[in-house]
Amino acid sequence: MRSKFIAMVFTVGACASAHATSAVSFEADGYLLDIVVGNDSRPAVAGLSFAAPGSVRSIEIPLRHLSIDAFDTKQKILLLRFTNPADPKLPKDFSLAVRNDVGVLKIEGKSISGRFSWGM
Repeated sequence: MRSKFIAMVFTVGACASAHATSAVSFEADGYLLDIVVGNDSRPAVAGLSFAAPGSVRSIEIPLRHLSIDAFDTKQKILLLRFTNPADPKLPKDFSLAVRNDVGVLKIEGKSISGRFSWGM
């Protein structure tokens, strides 16, 4: 039984390392978006957490409500949109447009410019 468990842990670890992850982030005016980047054959958004000004913790955004229009880590371009499915626990609809190290978050009728970190 113990050897089966060890083999299973080794298999899961080997699969996880085949899909390396890293993170990129946007920060401005108290907003923080942390984006987990999965890297199978090419980088892809694998997760997104969102923190609004004054919030104690971030909210995990369901990927099914996220649209990635562009994501190119070499040219440093990211365009994404979140559409809230009328869930009060989630943030209002927002979009994030990034070029190089500058991002613009559009939420609740405001455009907020900030720093984007391609810490990959």
